[in-house]
Amino acid sequence: MLAFGAAFAVELTGTTSVNVTSDTAAQAKTRAFNSARRDVITRELRNYANSEQLEAAIKESSNEELMNIISSSSLDSEKISDTSYSANISFVIDGDAARKWMEKYSVQNWLPSSSSVAVVQVANSVPFNVTLLQPMADWASLNAVARDVGADIATVKIVGNNISFVMEEKNAIKFSKALRMNGWRVQQSLDGFKIFK
Repeated sequence: MLAFGAAFAVELTGTTSVNVTSDTAAQAKTRAFNSARRDVITRELRNYANSEQLEAAIKESSNEELMNIISSSSLDSEKISDTSYSANISFVIDGDAARKWMEKYSVQNWLPSSSSVAVVQVANSVPFNVTLLQPMADWASLNAVARDVGADIATVKIVGNNISFVMEEKNAIKFSKALRMNGWRVQQSLDGFKIFK
């Protein structure tokens, strides 16, 4: 049995530089934040979603709606004049909120829900690391192989196309054999298994 523990968080943080001029400094700042938010959301989520569908959803979404998927923001090198605003703006995207927003706009994605992720006890698990060349298709393929052999994948961390997950020790060998039969390369080491396409 998998033991459920603390949910992991997908790392979705981005920074962009803005330099906007408008009628007033307040208007310039508002426009700068709206532009920066769209830029960071596009850049960070494109690793987890169909890029064309994502861009269409961002165009359709209001600024207020996109604000709702940002969990925090920070500023660096802020400069304000009577009619301009410039800064380096960083945003942290809430993974669960982003996933729900993408589902609302029918954006095909593979961003997991942190509330549904199982973490296997370390004593009873084997670590796997994989870099996905085609994220959605490859992740679906890995999960299909796991289902076929009756194994559960418990995601630990996702950074871009790199995924770390764990699996019960009793299923790790049959999963790795099934992967090889499905065109994957699997390398075993003291640190666990590395999977390649």
